[in-house]
Amino acid sequence: MALCLVFLVLLVTGTFSRQPNIVLMLADDLGWRDVPWHESKVVAPTLLDLANSGVILEQHYVQPICTPTRGAMMTGKYAARLGLQHAVIGPDTPYGLMTNETTVAQVMGKLGYSVHGIGKWHLGHCSWDHTPVKRGFDTFYGFYNGALDYYTKMLPSEARAGRGDEKDAGFDFRYNTLNSDGTVNDEILRSENTTYSTYLFTEQAQKVIKQHDQSKPLFLYLPFQNPHFPQEVPSEYYDMYEGIEEDKTRRTVLGMVSALDDAVKDIITALKSSDMWENTIFVFMADNGGNPKDGQSNYPLRGTKGSYWEGGIRSSAFVNSPLIKGGVKNQELIHVTDWLPTFTHLAACGIDQNKQCQSPDLGDIDGINQWNAIDGSGNSNRTGFLINIDQIAKNSAIRQGKWKLLQGNPGAGPWVPPPSMRLPDHLVSRSVKNFPPFPPKFQLYDVISDPYEQKNVAKENPDVVKQLQDTLKTYREKAIYPTNKDKDPKADPKYFDGVWTPWLKSC
Repeated sequence: MALCLVFLVLLVTGTFSRQPNIVLMLADDLGWRDVPWHESKVVAPTLLDLANSGVILEQHYVQPICTPTRGAMMTGKYAARLGLQHAVIGPDTPYGLMTNETTVAQVMGKLGYSVHGIGKWHLGHCSWDHTPVKRGFDTFYGFYNGALDYYTKMLPSEARAGRGDEKDAGFDFRYNTLNSDGTVNDEILRSENTTYSTYLFTEQAQKVIKQHDQSKPLFLYLPFQNPHFPQEVPSEYYDMYEGIEEDKTRRTVLGMVSALDDAVKDIITALKSSDMWENTIFVFMADNGGNPKDGQSNYPLRGTKGSYWEGGIRSSAFVNSPLIKGGVKNQELIHVTDWLPTFTHLAACGIDQNKQCQSPDLGDIDGINQWNAIDGSGNSNRTGFLINIDQIAKNSAIRQGKWKLLQGNPGAGPWVPPPSMRLPDHLVSRSVKNFPPFPPKFQLYDVISDPYEQKNVAKENPDVVKQLQDTLKTYREKAIYPTNKDKDPKADPKYFDGVWTPWLKSC
């Protein structure tokens, strides 16, 4: 209601000033070293040009796995406040992002935007109320689950990730809109079972841009799957790395990044052809660190996807727009929860930064409007952030200033270089799976002077440890217990003509 009133006031007073189009691309399991501005072997000229001519966010942080990052980005709240802090939502687990949470799609829609989602949802589909077009999107094209075979659109077998049996189960590729009665029109795209999904997502994005009514601004959310497993890419991209990378898995992953690069090129071209680019802000980020087992690399950062080490939570990201001055490597501290208030500010106040404008009240969120820190007109107001509090795993972590405190087991913490690179001698003996096997209760790192987390200085700084513990206690007051639920056999696609689909009235 508050946002609706703000929208009406802005319309009446004429406070809107050049509402920019916003395009947000979320790459999946993209490691720190999987982008061309951190690894020269990566053939991604469009991304490299956009990053170098834009604002590279070198201190951009996310959650360690898919679902928590998406929940935090959607709501502006830490995952521990959403109950999404432990593991990802499975295809047959009856829970999701709680329906009483307001999403960025709902906010942008109320501020006058056309809102479209293309790609991976992964925030729950146990009931129709949990699906994208019930959470604020005008249309959704893609899949509900955490991963698909890029060609067949079947849920990929765990065997493809080296984790289980060899049976694929369930189709998951659709186009959703809302019917006039508020129900979901769920068009299952069964014929799209041979084309590489990245191509399909790109074509849909081009279609949305071409058909967009430019009397309204556009908010386009592009959570593509590349380079998440299964490791699949058209041969033309794999062949690009002949003589550059010998390891087949790594070579495939790099090819998947190159395929993503072509997708970005085509989407930017569509924006330019539609005369929309000059008023567009393009945001690119990874949803978490990469998994070396699947061919991604975070080196020289420590740790992997799923961990609280920098390699798990420090995200390759940049912003590019004709509306801001580029060519900047930005060292301001920015967290994934910050995007909701930042986008809201741009939507409500416009790119011209009307000093009389105040952003709508978003309630009790954790995100901070970071536009001044991004466009260079100011500094970040963020001095730290909660990494996570997981009551099931019995671990937690926090960043405050230069300090980072880890409690309990923070997850797999080796330094894993790409296959073609030799690990430095001083790290060889320390780089084993889940190192250390029995971690100290507390670990403290100065991530400014020691960004690769090689020296635990907890014993030398007991006062800092105590201070950060006290801060964690304040976060625990707002954290809720993980909302994870056990698998529900009623979700089996065999009951729904072989398709993963909502199976409960409410959940």
